[in-house]
Amino acid sequence: MKLIYSIILLGWPLLAGAQGRTSLSLNGAWIFTLDPVKVGEANHWYATDFVTTGFDKVQVPHSFSVDKRYSFYTGTAWYFKNFPSAAVQPGQRAFLQFEAVFYKTTVWLNDKKVGAHEGGYTPFELDVTEHLQAKNTLALSVNNEWDTTTIPGAKTSDAYSRTDHSQLYPWINYGGITRPVRLIIRPDVFLQKAQVIALPDQPKGEARIRIKAFISNLGTQPVQTSLTANIYYGGQKINTKLKPVVASVAANGSTPVVLEGVLPAAAVKRWYPDEPNLYTAEIITGRDTLNTPFGIRTIAVKGTQLLLNGEPIRMGGCNRPLDYPGYGSLDPDVVLEKDLALIRNGSMEFSRLSHYPMSESLLNWADKNGLLIIAEAGNWQMTPRQMADPLMRAKFQAQMKEMMERDWNHPCIIAYSLGNEFQAQTPEGQAWVRDMGAFVKTIDTTRLLTFASYTVFRDYVQKPEDEASQYVDFISANVYGNHLKLLQKIHGIYPNKPIYISEFGMRFNAANKEEPRVAHFRKAMEAFRQCDYLVGASVWTLNDYLSRFPGTDEDGYRAWGLVTPDRVVRDSYVYLQEEFAPAVLEVVKREAGKLTIAVAARTGFPSYTLRNYQLQYGDETIKLKTLKPGERQEVTIPVTTDGVKVSLLKPGGFTAVSKTFK
Repeated sequence: MKLIYSIILLGWPLLAGAQGRTSLSLNGAWIFTLDPVKVGEANHWYATDFVTTGFDKVQVPHSFSVDKRYSFYTGTAWYFKNFPSAAVQPGQRAFLQFEAVFYKTTVWLNDKKVGAHEGGYTPFELDVTEHLQAKNTLALSVNNEWDTTTIPGAKTSDAYSRTDHSQLYPWINYGGITRPVRLIIRPDVFLQKAQVIALPDQPKGEARIRIKAFISNLGTQPVQTSLTANIYYGGQKINTKLKPVVASVAANGSTPVVLEGVLPAAAVKRWYPDEPNLYTAEIITGRDTLNTPFGIRTIAVKGTQLLLNGEPIRMGGCNRPLDYPGYGSLDPDVVLEKDLALIRNGSMEFSRLSHYPMSESLLNWADKNGLLIIAEAGNWQMTPRQMADPLMRAKFQAQMKEMMERDWNHPCIIAYSLGNEFQAQTPEGQAWVRDMGAFVKTIDTTRLLTFASYTVFRDYVQKPEDEASQYVDFISANVYGNHLKLLQKIHGIYPNKPIYISEFGMRFNAANKEEPRVAHFRKAMEAFRQCDYLVGASVWTLNDYLSRFPGTDEDGYRAWGLVTPDRVVRDSYVYLQEEFAPAVLEVVKREAGKLTIAVAARTGFPSYTLRNYQLQYGDETIKLKTLKPGERQEVTIPVTTDGVKVSLLKPGGFTAVSKTFK
């Protein structure tokens, strides 16, 4: 059995209010202009005396791709902001922090180039201590073009490239400062990041806590500093006997320091999708403090089972292209909460949501509301030549590392994906999975590894050595038909590994409406329920999305969604909501004026333990007992001649399934 323990680590941002550090939001009003012939840098647009009169005003986070003044522009653009700042005191350092800028970024502060970054979905920060003044001029050059060296990008021309699609990738290159920006002031000895690993299943039922903190010293002299930590649950401090450690940190250096302690058995509360218990670790060194959320859970594979806290789970899921009319790849709360409620209500709770790193806000919601997520960065259909290129490998590793070091404290993240639909049967593809998997393990050993394959079920794959899935913990496959046959083929090659369908679905066609899609999903679900080695199935897609890919509809959308671009629910969503629900509602007895309803937890696909569910009818709710797969609970409720609507409610008020009985 391969066992992965819960790790939960500090995420971006490092919030204001902690001892010794402050944070200033730089969101809001900025000045913006296009630079289609790329003259800005040569003409010193970054200079403090550069006149921006006549340029436009925008609100950051901002995507110029969806701003109607510059719709779907591809090229270089500039952002400008003037802001005041308190002076940086001796013993302090100042940093500009960007959660995401798509895609290539160069940053100037007060006439000085302070750094650059490549990668459209991952965070980065720049030390600007030497350049910060009382009044500041910040300028960014942002470019959203793609080529064969960007991630994502075009394909190189080689024997395996699809020449009809090789210049494009199938989502829009939404350019701009798409996530929040901050100025952070820290002590010059500070906590750069901190990993909290919770190891349950100790002999007496307690959990061992291991905190690995990375202390940076940007001062001119070596220092000795103590590291201490406290653990809280529900605002109450828990006695964990975490012993302080004194560390020596060289000037302009960084040192990892480890604290260890034990969480008493009475204080151990596991993190489950339906019981998402969260703790806080308060980590302190010198004048700096980090408050880091984490959860306690294990994730493991045992034969063909996927085990969460030792319990087998089999769940539905979805893919969510980050696209909404008027917002593009921005992810404001009004969109995020609508989409995640659709996902939770639809029991699509085990998902590889995106081909690229998700927003911190999404992961925070998933932690608090119980989603299981496979995190993926880069390598969308890279060619063998690209996967063998040292430059592309280095870029992927940089972006993967940025994603992991931001996300490793989220209990919702249970696995990392090394890419989507690349030529995994080639020597280059196999070397990619082997080498990048080893790279990931140098950063985080606590989560499972996979990648989304569309080669593992091909005729030319007959044994594990023929394809790169031999190197991962569970098989992920994108399957668009012949589900039973192809699942049986994969299982025949890998009889001792779980299988996850990372994509399945059928495109919506307005001419034939939804009936063929519902029939397609019905046939797929029938196949899934014959495969006890299938642990998850993620529909492509939750929502329609804009694209330039060949074959896109005339309105610009690829209509694979269970919901429309503006999130109107289609019949296929309604069908899968019931089929993905972990329980069914059945009438077991009819009497005058009352019905006896059985809540029966499924045993096939999907199936997992139901915790804290409720049965609702009218204004009444009944709390259900914990139901393991195969268990049931009967409830007698009143009914009128008009019937009664009965709903199975998940924790948080989400609806798994509703039925009207008469």
